[in-house]
Amino acid sequence: MKAKIREYAKELGIDAIGFADGEPLFETREFLAKMKEEGFLSEFVKDDLDQICNPRMVMKGANTVIVCAISYKIDDPKVEEERMRANKELRARLSRFAWGKDYHRVLGEKLDRLIDFLEKEFEEFKGVKFVDNGPTVDRALARKAGIGWQGKNCSIINQDYGSWIFLGGIITNLDLETDEPVENRCGECRRCIEACPTGALVDDYTLDSRKCLGYITLSKGHIPRKYRKKMGNRLWGCDTCQDVCPHNKKTKAGNHKEFKPGELGAYPELAPLLAMSNKGYKKKFMPTPMNWRGKRPIQRNAAIILGNLRKEESLPHLIEALKDPKPIVRGSAVWAIGQIGSQRALDALEKALIKENDEKVREEIRQVLSTKR
Repeated sequence: MKAKIREYAKELGIDAIGFADGEPLFETREFLAKMKEEGFLSEFVKDDLDQICNPRMVMKGANTVIVCAISYKIDDPKVEEERMRANKELRARLSRFAWGKDYHRVLGEKLDRLIDFLEKEFEEFKGVKFVDNGPTVDRALARKAGIGWQGKNCSIINQDYGSWIFLGGIITNLDLETDEPVENRCGECRRCIEACPTGALVDDYTLDSRKCLGYITLSKGHIPRKYRKKMGNRLWGCDTCQDVCPHNKKTKAGNHKEFKPGELGAYPELAPLLAMSNKGYKKKFMPTPMNWRGKRPIQRNAAIILGNLRKEESLPHLIEALKDPKPIVRGSAVWAIGQIGSQRALDALEKALIKENDEKVREEIRQVLSTKR
């Protein structure tokens, strides 16, 4: 049965597959409870820890979890060309996972086809799929199923594809032989922890999500001042802990065409994002995994990046953003204008202070003027 499933999964373009039992993940439950108590746990993790750590609470009669992974590493010479341009132009950087089409759909469609296959092959089959945002802890299941070991940066590291993988799977009633976990190969290495821009990796296998730029760039609201410069040119997500990982240096590329950079590219221009209409947002972002937050956090991030680049040529775009209807965009533009700090920049802020009626934005303006004047 496993051989048939593996063979068909390969035909679908699934790069790695493993099998875990449906038993509750007691150690994971205990670890997550501790992280929650410390305040480290991301808001994206569901509150019901009992459910997400127990496949049998997701599906009654679960015997096996079929865990699948696809690589999103792409070998595309155009990306390197973009990167070189980004060093000279007003451009941001997207995390690799955000380059192409929404992986929830891409992997989800492969799992749907795998479910169709299982229904035809096994009359008794019942199953529930999950892709990243499902009601299970996919990384713990992936580790248990032998997809890879959990690195100190909390990512699952596959021996062939590194940590550049998307995870999903099927909880099923089929009683299949399970796979063994693979050996943890991190050893004494702590490069990911030492390279983390904000110190979010507080210890081995321990992430404070509140400090993680991968989380912060996806969050709502105003970004705390202490993290704005640390964002650098990161528009969505952060790959630093994966970029420095030795196990990601010589990995296979999945080369799934769906994950090649789309219309935005890997290093999108910032000015068009700052002035983006709702229609423009839908066209550029709806096909991507960035489609769920709306355009304001993206515009907020774009403004902050322009501030970090500190180029006078971005000033007209930022001054125009002071007219945006949303305070979060205006406030971020104020901070960016302050980073440029020229006479023209400060004059624009003094004029904006007269018209501004949002207290948070007014505070941002006063903060800049009090330090620059």
